[in-house]
This record gives sequence, structure tokens and C-alpha cells, in this order.
Amino acid sequence: MNSLQQRLKLRHITIVVEIARLGSLQKAAESQNVSQSALSKALAEIEAIVGAQLFERTPSGMRPTIYGETLVRHGHLIASDVQRAEAELEALLNGDIGNLSIGIFSPLTWWGALSDCVSDFRIKWPRVRLALREGPMEMLLECLDQDLVDIVIGRMASGFGSELYKLEMLKHDMPVFLAQQGHASTLKPVALPDLLDYPWILPPQPNIVRQQLEFAIRDMGLPLPSNVLSSQVSPLVFRLASQSDALVLSSECIADALCAQYRLRLVQCELPLHIGPLVAVTRSDKPLTHAAATFLQELKGLLGHAQMEA
Repeated sequence: MNSLQQRLKLRHITIVVEIARLGSLQKAAESQNVSQSALSKALAEIEAIVGAQLFERTPSGMRPTIYGETLVRHGHLIASDVQRAEAELEALLNGDIGNLSIGIFSPLTWWGALSDCVSDFRIKWPRVRLALREGPMEMLLECLDQDLVDIVIGRMASGFGSELYKLEMLKHDMPVFLAQQGHASTLKPVALPDLLDYPWILPPQPNIVRQQLEFAIRDMGLPLPSNVLSSQVSPLVFRLASQSDALVLSSECIADALCAQYRLRLVQCELPLHIGPLVAVTRSDKPLTHAAATFLQELKGLLGHAQMEA
């Protein structure tokens, strides 16, 4: 195993990943344009280098052993790194300065500062090949692990992934309720008990903020609202709130954009809730590309300027 780095070649990694993906020596040989006997010989060579059996033959096909699973897992990362290096080199050879893929936590697609930064970045760095991907944090972090995105903009649970990721705090945030224009709760300051008679739209369980809200109500000795719609934030729920007395739970950072787009107003109630800050998440085991570092610098600069103006 000490000589693995010197003896294991990229084509070995490709072979192991393909066998695991297709579950068949014959299919893997076809995908590599080699004979099955040549691929079988190559697998035996790889197993000799590793010093362990990587696959076992079963009635359903080739199945990785625990050693094979380890090599396949790392093989995906190696293959992804090579593909990204190829894409970045191609961009540089074509006169561009690189590629940048950003994962965005779905609710933050309404965050005005982020869209402003993306717009400014495209103007200042038109030769960067920029790709945006939105989704839940779990999916985005998986993409970050697999090198499919360079940066994830979102929110992290306290202490989660502290050894795997590097977190840069972007902005403090807080939960708020939004309601339709003219709603009684938007006209004057109200307390949490004053809101219990209205329909609520809350994130589905399990959700930390919703749990905090329910605990706060129980601590007051009050019953939970009976009319609660569980839903992820989406255009649908904001339209529902704009057309009814329902209160929709959101976050302060996107409140202005939602109010403008869906004709909503901020409920004047200080909620006894806490959510983590907005952060930029990158991998701790590899340096940022020039394009990624530049984007983060632009975003932090824009946020700092906005805070100074406020």
C-alpha cells in the first residue's frame, strides 16, 4: 500500500469505477473499448497493486468488496478533479479565466444581494464560465463533496461538518412572518399570542425553526395553531399568503424581495427564534480556484458596503 501513489495509474481508477458502475466485466470492457480478457487482466493487476480483492462475482454481477468500495469512492473524486482540471485548462487555452459553479440554498434564490453579486460578477468577469445550481443544503453539500460545485451559499447547522468544510460568515439573519397587504398584524406591533388565530404556513418537520416556534408557544402555556399548512418556501405559498389571512414563515434576508414580488408585508412581531447566519461553504481540503476566490471577495465586499450604508 505504501507504493500505491507511484504504481496506481489514472486508467486503473477509471477501470474500477466503470466496473462498479456497470456491474459487469463485459459491459465495462465495451465502455473502455477493450476485450473482456484484457480488462480482467487489468483488474488483476490493480488488485495486485492494492493488495486486496476489489470485486466479488455474484449471480447479479460484479459487486465491490469493502476495499473496492473505498477505491470507487475516492475514484469518483479523482475522476471529478481530472474533469474539472480539463475544463479549467480548456477555458484558459480559449482565453477564459476558468469555471465557477455555485450551489445556492433554494430559499436564497430570492436574496437580492446574491443576485446583485452574480450580475456584477458576470459584468466584471465575462470570460468566467459561471453555472448556478439550487436545491436543499443536503444535496448541495453532496455536490460539494463530489466536486460538482465550488461554493455553496446557504445555512449550516451549528458545528456540522466543521472538519470537512470551511465556512465564511456572510450575513446574520432572523426568522420573520410575512402577510398580505393590509393584514392587521402588519399595521402595528403585535405579540406572538396575537398571531395564533390566523392560519400559518410553516416548513415541514423536522425543522429547527419550526420546533423553536412550537416550543416557544408551549412555554407560554398556549395551544399550537390548529390551521397550519406544512410546505417548503415556494412561489405557491407566497401567493397563498398574498390572497388570504395566512402568515408565512420566512427569513429577513429575503423579506424585501418577497414583499415586492408578492405584495406582502412584514408582520410586526419579534419572534423568539434563532437561525444560523448565511455562510459560504467550501471544502477545507483543497484551495479555491481563482474564479471562486474572486466571487467570494466580490460578495463579501458587496455585503460589507450594504451594511455600511444601512
